[in-house]
Amino acid sequence: MSNKYTFRIFNSLLCLALVSLTFMAANCNDILSALTTSDDIVGTWTLTEQTGAQYDVCAQEQVNFSTSTATLTCPGSTSISRAYTASGGLLEYTATGIRYNYGVSTSSGSTILTLTGNNISRNLKYTKVITDNQSAGPQQKSDKQNFQNSSELK
Repeated sequence: MSNKYTFRIFNSLLCLALVSLTFMAANCNDILSALTTSDDIVGTWTLTEQTGAQYDVCAQEQVNFSTSTATLTCPGSTSISRAYTASGGLLEYTATGIRYNYGVSTSSGSTILTLTGNNISRNLKYTKVITDNQSAGPQQKSDKQNFQNSSELK
């Protein structure tokens, strides 16, 4: 008689566990979206590659993302600051409306930021600058071409 009640209790607990899994699975998308946060991009990055239809960002552009402002600098040029928002894998420069899907990954010990144009034909790849081991070298001279920063719409 005791085995009969134990079996029913076990079945009831098993059914409750299975039902609770469906409720937990409903939040998986929220969890996955939260894995890519704007904190991932905070720091200083150097442009290493650009692809797409527009090759108008200066070579080795450096961008410093703070929590809400990006400071973009082309070698030998004056820095510009742009407000941005980043959430759920989408970065948008608020003044120009340029949007990128972004992802942060690690490859060969380097942290890579990939920006894929959402409403612009431009894809950019940046490598994170490690400030602890970086020495101050001579500043590069401007190549005097009409390049734009990656936040500019063209």
